Amino acid sequence: MNTPPPHLPSRGFQGLLPPDQWDELLRAGVSSPLRGGNLLLSQGFQTGVVYALRSGRVRVVHTEPGGKEALIAVRGPGDLLGEYAYQDHGEHMASVWALEPCEVTALSSARFEDFIRRHRCEELLQRYILGKIRQGGQRIWRAANLQTEQRVALLFLEVIGAARVGADPTIPMTQGQVADSLGVALSSVTLVLGQWRRHGLIRTLPAPLRVLDMAALARHANPR
Repeated sequence: MNTPPPHLPSRGFQGLLPPDQWDELLRAGVSSPLRGGNLLLSQGFQTGVVYALRSGRVRVVHTEPGGKEALIAVRGPGDLLGEYAYQDHGEHMASVWALEPCEVTALSSARFEDFIRRHRCEELLQRYILGKIRQGGQRIWRAANLQTEQRVALLFLEVIGAARVGADPTIPMTQGQVADSLGVALSSVTLVLGQWRRHGLIRTLPAPLRVLDMAALARHANPR
């Protein structure tokens, strides 16, 4: 029987810092709201900016030349965005879209680098980035080894887990976005969600989709 690679979920860069240092990082930048559905970072562009996500959830997607999207990750409060490009002074490897209303703090590369050096956070930043890389490996394993229903359940747990602590268990994604994120047919996702709705696991209307039975969702994510 296949077993997934070991992985320790990241709690975001904020979780690696003392509270006063995270607050200092936010004060070093400029904060602004981001509407749900809006673009924050564009794949292939250089911006010289690192973002700290203060509230809300975003999806990170890589777009292939033919226009097909592949979900890289779902990020939430406490995460950094754009730090890969900061590390290698290159282009952004993916685009970042807001799944819901967000608040972000933008820091120039110079200000971000100054913060990292003054607090000697180089090792923490590397650990944070490596945690993201491990998440990517786990996503590839799931696509190769798991059935659609289990992958949908795991994606929903990831999206819910990226929200602020105590938030309602909502999935601010369309069924089409869920299908694209997993690289499966829309009809396959519709079938799974229809079964879950009939069994009282989810409510699809009014939007956003809401999970009504987290225990059942967890069972679908990790069937025995």
